[in-house]
Amino acid sequence: MFLKSFQLKPVMLFGTMSLAIGFSSVTEAAAEQSSSPITHIKTANQRIVSIYQALPAGVTPYYGSLLTSVYRQHHSLPMWSDDQAIHGFEQQLSEVALSGVQPQFARWLSLLSRNDLSSDARDVILSDALLGYLQFVSAAPAQGESWFYGPNGFHLSAPSTALIDRWLQAVNHGTTQSFIDGLVPQHPQYRSMQKALVVLLADNKPWPKLDLSRTLRPGDSDPSVPQLRQLLVRGGWLSEAQAAVATVPTTSQPVAQQPAPSEQRMLAPAQPSMLTPASSGPAEDIYSDALVSAVKRFQHWQGLTDDGVIGLKTREWLNITPHQRATLLALNMQRLRLLPDDMHNGIMVNIANYTLNYYVDGKTILSSRVIVGRPDRKTPLMRSALNSVVLNPTWTVPNTLIREDLVPKLRRDPSYLEKHNFTLYSGWGANATAVNPSSVNWQTVSATAFPYRVQQSPGPQNALGRYKFNMPSSDAIYLHDTPNHGLFEQDIRAISSGCVRINKAAQLAGILLKDVGWDQTRIASTIDSRVTRPIAIRHRIPVNLYYLTAWISDDGQAQFRTDIYSYDQLARGGWSSLANAEKFLL
Repeated sequence: MFLKSFQLKPVMLFGTMSLAIGFSSVTEAAAEQSSSPITHIKTANQRIVSIYQALPAGVTPYYGSLLTSVYRQHHSLPMWSDDQAIHGFEQQLSEVALSGVQPQFARWLSLLSRNDLSSDARDVILSDALLGYLQFVSAAPAQGESWFYGPNGFHLSAPSTALIDRWLQAVNHGTTQSFIDGLVPQHPQYRSMQKALVVLLADNKPWPKLDLSRTLRPGDSDPSVPQLRQLLVRGGWLSEAQAAVATVPTTSQPVAQQPAPSEQRMLAPAQPSMLTPASSGPAEDIYSDALVSAVKRFQHWQGLTDDGVIGLKTREWLNITPHQRATLLALNMQRLRLLPDDMHNGIMVNIANYTLNYYVDGKTILSSRVIVGRPDRKTPLMRSALNSVVLNPTWTVPNTLIREDLVPKLRRDPSYLEKHNFTLYSGWGANATAVNPSSVNWQTVSATAFPYRVQQSPGPQNALGRYKFNMPSSDAIYLHDTPNHGLFEQDIRAISSGCVRINKAAQLAGILLKDVGWDQTRIASTIDSRVTRPIAIRHRIPVNLYYLTAWISDDGQAQFRTDIYSYDQLARGGWSSLANAEKFLL
């Protein structure tokens, strides 16, 4: 099947110049070879013919005459003579194939895994694959957001001549390995993620499946519990000894939490808690204390509420195999290409992990939970910089929220604006006047052509809370406080309309304003006054809103998070490469 996909395809070279399809130059060389007198020294064209003739039947390089041109520039000699460079590139090709961003990488990997390749054939396939990989690496920083977070992945085209020249120079100077090493993501997380990827791929034992269709609570009885017990042992969250104890009916006494023995277990034991009495039923079917404790450990590692209740998200994650996690990790390894190599100063918000970290001189001076946009109002990936802090901000309701949220509420309750401290204005201009909401027939007001501006005054009900952190954004996205801090206790916190709510907004404001002479007393006094006060900060603080669903924590263990925006669907495309990737990564 994959051989069919190796038919030559049109690609664009140097902007508007179309790259010829086929091997016309090679065909001409073959004719020249057949009509020339026999000599003991092959011409350059004859050597190219020999190289391409070594390919398996039906296989043609993706890059056609561009690849022929590269070999001509190298005098038709093999490009790959450094075993370490070959090994390094095959590893990188395996990683990008596992990510699922472009099926062609999987096809190249499949060809390279064949046992019937001659050295010349392997040379051609490696070179063909490197051309695609060079274009991928060079364009990823600018185009990777649509590749790694969009539905269609990466579109192959020709790499620049400058990049090809750099490769040829490396080959000529014997520095191919160094050149290949320089193509990996430069983020500090990369090497740690690479090691974790190998561990996950090496886990080839069968993964049990939990056939559970309902929510399972401590003390419940269910026929799927033996599967759960087997799965927890297999994953390293429950020892064999604990599994034996797990058949004992639940008591009202807390069970000591013992770490599971597996080195791959990636979390600390949860604290013991009082569990509910067991239900009636066979002992092996009872969701007992020992099992609940193991599930809590799993939930804590997975970033879920560690309450021991097996709901939908816990069930889904329990059934994810190590190999499926490997493809998720591989996709996130490629996403590192979009991040700063090292964040020494600035604010990093991982949307998928609902966390904010503020770094100064390489040290984390503030960590906070955050709330991000819900799936239908996603918080966008973006880079910007904070330029001011607003105390007691007003909130002007965006058009989208007016259309989708506010107008329906006003039609049900015309007093909604008054109850929530909103002012209705006659328009968006500076001369707009206040309008009495009770004078408006909300049943006749168009949601799509709403003629008013709605602004919420400062105060305890204000949707932005007491602090707003301004930064340039084409999407009108910013960081802010919230009046409802209880929402930060939820494990799934994708519930805003796109902006990022910060649990520790007061602490962040205090840090930023201290640099411009504001102490806590002055801040508190201004907050109490309910007067809106924008304050410019001395230095613009870089802000990076990014999206990683897998990474390595400080303790060296892999972490995975729920894909709230369905960006990880690309990783499914990497499943077909698992067997071939193992040959080059293990």
